[in-house]
Amino acid sequence: MAFDFLSEYSNLIVDYSIIREFGGTTLLLELMDQIAVDSQDVYVSGTFKIFHYCLIHQADPKDDAAVSAMKDFCSRLLPLHKLHSVQTTDTVEFLKAVAPIENSLVLCSKNSIFSKRIREKNIDYPNDICVLSATEYAIFHGTTSMIEKFPLPSVNPVALKKTYLDESVFCNVGDRVSTGSGKTLELTKRLSAGAEGMVFLTDNRLKVAKIYHRGVITPLRWSKLSKMVSMGIKSSGLCWPQDLLFFKGVPVGYTMYLGKGKTLGNVFDGPDAMMNNFPEWKREDVAATLINLLEKYIYLHMHNIIAGDIQLKNALLYSPSAVYLIDMDSVQVGNLPCPVGTEEFTVPRLWGKDFAGFVRRLEDEDYSIAMLVFSILFCGLHPYATRNGAETLREEILERNFPYTLDNSDEEHIPRGGYNYIWQYLSEKLRTMLYNTFKLGKSYEAVQWYEAVMEYKEDLSGKKYDDPEAYKVFPKMDYHATAEAESSEPGDRNSVAPGAKKRFSSLADAAKYSNANNPFAKAASSSEPGISGSAFSKPAGFENSEKPAPKSAFVPKAEGNVPSGNSNGDGTNNTEPPKKKRFGLF
Repeated sequence: MAFDFLSEYSNLIVDYSIIREFGGTTLLLELMDQIAVDSQDVYVSGTFKIFHYCLIHQADPKDDAAVSAMKDFCSRLLPLHKLHSVQTTDTVEFLKAVAPIENSLVLCSKNSIFSKRIREKNIDYPNDICVLSATEYAIFHGTTSMIEKFPLPSVNPVALKKTYLDESVFCNVGDRVSTGSGKTLELTKRLSAGAEGMVFLTDNRLKVAKIYHRGVITPLRWSKLSKMVSMGIKSSGLCWPQDLLFFKGVPVGYTMYLGKGKTLGNVFDGPDAMMNNFPEWKREDVAATLINLLEKYIYLHMHNIIAGDIQLKNALLYSPSAVYLIDMDSVQVGNLPCPVGTEEFTVPRLWGKDFAGFVRRLEDEDYSIAMLVFSILFCGLHPYATRNGAETLREEILERNFPYTLDNSDEEHIPRGGYNYIWQYLSEKLRTMLYNTFKLGKSYEAVQWYEAVMEYKEDLSGKKYDDPEAYKVFPKMDYHATAEAESSEPGDRNSVAPGAKKRFSSLADAAKYSNANNPFAKAASSSEPGISGSAFSKPAGFENSEKPAPKSAFVPKAEGNVPSGNSNGDGTNNTEPPKKKRFGLF
């Protein structure tokens, strides 16, 4: 493909999808050579580095070419001071920032996060955009014509077929199944069983097999599995389908790599569970775990995949650096939808819909990501868990009864257990984003959450805060373990991490923890089509009232004597995270 047309432009705005999708190909080499000949200035957004970090940390061999391409890209442009970073991770802000750049061209791929954000948000951008594929390119004079040419996808018709492909066979321990390439595997031991099927160890120690129950494999499920296997994703942190499995010629399941640890829901379930599993953890470990999770979801987004059914039971945790996404066969791949969902983590506008009947958007996932961020930072608590509120959690969500304030002026409705202190000791940026999301209905992109949590973790690791309470999982709460945990085998979803203790006792009588504060443990929840029937009954105990705990005197070192939640120092509250300088060298 000839890139002579680039000579017409003085400046290029390059999306990371160009590196990830075309790294190692002659297309990217020719593109880089043309940039060198034309000596253009290249602009990238704040997502450029973040996406690359997410890719590197998944350690997938198929991405080696993209890693090398990034090195080449930077080594060519940085010495010449031709690579510039626009300091924002928000797609709308980025396009506003680069719009004044004269004689510029945006380069991206069709199904990149960047391209999908433009189409989902219907962003108006007046300058030229070039959409690249492996064999051709198309140049659009503004986003309007681009959106008309590449509308958002409609659901694949296969999703509407309700027949089953596997009604005639049944296999179990001792049976041999075949892969799509003709290799055979023996099912040697059953590890677990669920509503959809069973997971078996095989005679290949690197892979386990998920075998579905009869009447589970629909055309949608099998089409999606076939697509997923063809994508060749082999990141160890994603329990991704590796081979299709057949028994007597009939589709029965797939192989995957085995995750290890406990589900997030069993770990992030209040102080009792946290101390039971990770008694030595600090706040930095919580942030590191969340970063690990966010990286995986962003990595999926880069591959035109939306997780869909994000919830605390769909990931395993062994350590902050060892997190595994499981039940990956339900994700949305392209226009093959995710047919299930959990209401607590689903944006309310999708409640009651048949998830198999439409294609979810990144903006739908943004809400689920925000729920995940809050749930991890608050050790399993739901953002709308409230004392003295409505009868059901569903009502609280619809009314946006978020019980936290930026100035800590009202703590009456915050659940017991020291959650007010967790809120007070978060970074101002995170508190502002959480408040804007759950109180004001604002939406942030997944990469913006990643950036905010990363900055928070860096503040913790850099010892930015004077108050030692800022570094505790539960600030101002004194928990300690009292008994050794039982040992468990790696791969056991109910295993306890190394060094963990079994139980804890609380020394904080004024703010005693109660499991009633955790709606994930008590409230109605479903992960199936048609979840509109859940009423989200509020757990008993939320109606109890107690005197609010005193406000924190927490003051970050770098912020001077500014009250927590008020960056202005004049009694007013911010409703937007602090702004950064827009342009700078990469």
